[in-house]
Amino acid sequence: MWALSPGLRSLRILCFGDSLTWGYHSSPPPLDGSPSHPYSHALAAVLSRAFPALHIEAHVDGLPGDVVSLPGSRFLPRIEPKFLTKGGGTPYDWTIVLGGTNDLALQMPPEDIFAGLRSVWAVPLSKGGRVLACTVPEAGGDSTAAGAGGTKAARRKAALNDLIKGHRQENFHVFDLNAAIPYRNMCEEERERYWDDEIHLTPDGYDLMGEKIAAHLVNLIMPPGRLQSNGERAPKKRRLFRDDNKNFEEEEGDDSLLDQGYYVVRRKDLE
Repeated sequence: MWALSPGLRSLRILCFGDSLTWGYHSSPPPLDGSPSHPYSHALAAVLSRAFPALHIEAHVDGLPGDVVSLPGSRFLPRIEPKFLTKGGGTPYDWTIVLGGTNDLALQMPPEDIFAGLRSVWAVPLSKGGRVLACTVPEAGGDSTAAGAGGTKAARRKAALNDLIKGHRQENFHVFDLNAAIPYRNMCEEERERYWDDEIHLTPDGYDLMGEKIAAHLVNLIMPPGRLQSNGERAPKKRRLFRDDNKNFEEEEGDDSLLDQGYYVVRRKDLE
């Protein structure tokens, strides 16, 4: 978990999923011996730069090998207790959900996987939280597998991702991770840097994943182009992370918006 200094208003995020959320990779472990490198590290770092007046908390619950749609799945039983709070409120402002990779590998129908994901999304949504659902990222086998099997696998993944992207619900948002971090369309040098195997990422890859998800979250929390109270657009822009061509406008904000679950960056907080 990444956390800023105490005494600030909090933005609490749950990163929920399987091995891609846990940060599985086969690289030699760092000095601290950690076998994983979750994307939450980079996510929280970017958000802390975007919203320095907030205390950023990113919690990770990723279970390698877990499935969404099969009997014995731990997805729903894992997330339900996290939202059993007194008073009916939500313990997390945002829940980022990535699931379905293992179900697709087991050739489960996209409709069944989607139904399982909807049950998972419903838990934080029922408590007033916001959900950011990620599409299932491309895998090396999607395009390189010989014969009809590879084609069918790609079609199943595309069908599932279309269902995810087409879902509409209050407080529900989608991040197209499949498009954000491709496998096939990366040059060989980038693929070696970011992809650990044909499914999982390297530590650099998970950092890239966290940065891209964070950039999307910033756009949702503080949409570019929002007018300031004086009716003028903020002229100053700030780059959030290296090699990023996406800039976000700074603007005036009302503290009362924080109580409504809307977080803004005020110009005075960034200067």
